[in-house]
Amino acid sequence: MMNANATSARKGGKSIMRSGRKHENLTRKEYGHKCPHVRNLINGGAGSINLLGQPLTNSLQMYGMEFEPGTVKGIGNSGVEIEMFENEEGHPQAILRKKNKINGL
Repeated sequence: MMNANATSARKGGKSIMRSGRKHENLTRKEYGHKCPHVRNLINGGAGSINLLGQPLTNSLQMYGMEFEPGTVKGIGNSGVEIEMFENEEGHPQAILRKKNKINGL
């Protein structure tokens, strides 16, 4: 029987039950979301993304949202918010960015 606390003299006293990389917590986490724009924000590819036209409608439909000018809403549980407004020509436009986290609140 294998003991979870067993150590090996050949491995320098490290646990023989340990497998994989030594520093597994240093690997980059890739988050998979429905929308490629949200995925890009979460994985650090951009600070904010400006959407208008068909990409905006597709992104809103993926998360079951309607365009509401003048509102800021969170998208799913991704930690990304969308600020919706109309540009000077009256076309729908939105800015995607990470939510601001306030310490202690």
